[in-house]
Amino acid sequence: MNLRAVTIEPTSIMPPGEILDSCDLGKLPSGPRVLSQLVAAMRQPEVQLADAARLFCADSALTARVVAVCNSPYYSRGQRTSDLQEAILHLGLNEVSRIVQAVMLTDFKKYPTHLYTKTADHFWERSLHTAYVIDEISDHNPSAYTAGIMHLVGIWVLCSIFPPGHLSIDECELELQAQLEQHRLGVTFARAGGRALAKWGFTPDICAAVQWQIAPSACEDDSHRELSRQIKRAVAITDWHYGVRNERTLISSDLTITDLEACNQRALEKVARIGLGG
Repeated sequence: MNLRAVTIEPTSIMPPGEILDSCDLGKLPSGPRVLSQLVAAMRQPEVQLADAARLFCADSALTARVVAVCNSPYYSRGQRTSDLQEAILHLGLNEVSRIVQAVMLTDFKKYPTHLYTKTADHFWERSLHTAYVIDEISDHNPSAYTAGIMHLVGIWVLCSIFPPGHLSIDECELELQAQLEQHRLGVTFARAGGRALAKWGFTPDICAAVQWQIAPSACEDDSHRELSRQIKRAVAITDWHYGVRNERTLISSDLTITDLEACNQRALEKVARIGLGG
């Protein structure tokens, strides 16, 4: 769509900080709070497998879902597991952590995305696709994968703040989507996501990377800026997959068209393989 043709007046006059302060995270899944604890635990130099598994004891439903994925044909390779600690022993903490994050993300599919024409399923799939892309281009940096999984959470945050109305945002390119959000709502999904992640207890680098994913150069911390640049690049690669095939997207991806499409194909296969689409 041509952004210049949009002439709709903004629907919010509240400062962005006040808008985000009005967010009640109780209206959203509780999984991210547990996930933030897992991310923190994995950064410990000598994390114990039992300690990591114990984080999920309070959520038996989540544990059961994770174990079910670990027992799928792709992951089990003939070795079935009965609990999360056993799954960690078979697959490794990093792999199980990625599965946990993908399973946790499915909870967001139950929550409305009424400010957008795209469904919650679409944003779930796109988040997971981007996570697999950034995992590849970051050489399997765990923080990058988490930032990719959570980079669109601000969409659900905004929908928890603003009631349904007659306006719907319909834009596949995330940068243009953010511009529409700023114009209509007074705040972008990226800023909303960064604030929510901080409230959930995620580490500052992940919070900053999500907040500044549209404009990494505005991020003041050098290490955080690099992670936000990786998100921006992964988003460009994913944008291409979802039909935003222009010169700017290609340049931002920093890949040839052949490599760009191959990277998206690998991510697409991983999304299908994890078996959470239903």
